Amino acid sequence: MLTDYSDLEKEIDEAPEPKLLTAGTEVKARIVLVNSGVSDKNDCTYYMPTFDVPDDPMVMMFNDFFWDLDKSKLEPKDYQQGLYKFQKFAKAFGIDYSRPFDWEDDFPGLEGWLIVGVKKDKTGQYPDQNNVRKYIAPK
Repeated sequence: MLTDYSDLEKEIDEAPEPKLLTAGTEVKARIVLVNSGVSDKNDCTYYMPTFDVPDDPMVMMFNDFFWDLDKSKLEPKDYQQGLYKFQKFAKAFGIDYSRPFDWEDDFPGLEGWLIVGVKKDKTGQYPDQNNVRKYIAPK
């Protein structure tokens, strides 16, 4: 099957480069997907939501990391910090944790506010990436 982009030639030639947000920028983010896995280190499940910025499609997607709140598998410090981080995340994205939920099925599409940071790759092999500095609960 032939594809014809000849009517998009100028638009393709002038397509802007994806961009990073400046550290400290407050944005409305959307959860695009959530990946999960199990750590070899502690046999604990983890979740990694991936975010985009609906108001600016050229902002590169970025993610965050959450441990499953399993007291039996996490160190006390990781568990306590995980409780606090999840509380902020849930408030920012309007997640009702008073009932069961599925990270991968229920969270994609939710929108909330956050402040981004910039994570630099110390090896120089990868480009800088945005990350979540702080979740912002609605006022």
